[in-house]
Amino acid sequence: MDNLEKFDLFEYHYRSKHEVLISYKGPFDKEVLTVIGSYIKIILGKNPMASKRIFKIFMELAQNVSYYSTERNILEKHAKSGIGTLAIIEQNDNYTFHTGNEITNNSIIEVIEKCEIINALDKNGLREYKRKQLRLPDGVFGGANIGLIQVALTSMHPIEFKAVPIDDKISFLGLTVRINK
Repeated sequence: MDNLEKFDLFEYHYRSKHEVLISYKGPFDKEVLTVIGSYIKIILGKNPMASKRIFKIFMELAQNVSYYSTERNILEKHAKSGIGTLAIIEQNDNYTFHTGNEITNNSIIEVIEKCEIINALDKNGLREYKRKQLRLPDGVFGGANIGLIQVALTSMHPIEFKAVPIDDKISFLGLTVRINK
């Protein structure tokens, strides 16, 4: 009964009605990402600049969830996608984009270290760091490991992060990015 008392359905409904533009929990597969991406373009159409930035950030962070989440959803015989959560909140002068997923403790250390490096750099420093990363070998999933750098460049704000241990192998990682209107 204690967990039921912590979750206030009315508060969630109220926030969803007034502040939350998108809220999703589930697999981050190609079909879902296409629908959410289209929805972002529609609901933020009144602000094309913010819409473009949010869409770019969405794609980068959604790929991180899809690739690195330890919670997996088997969609077809061999296709697997990560499971996670995302929310886009509208406030007076900005939007905040939140993602979260379970991740191995080994991987979370790397993500936190990378976020700390990124957050310590200015725009020119981020560009140089991105160039250095592009010269390195491809990452585990074939990318250049520049997604979080691109998120910081696109949002023009630091990446907020919070890691909450689940057990000795897994933690929940939450990332938050602010985008000016």
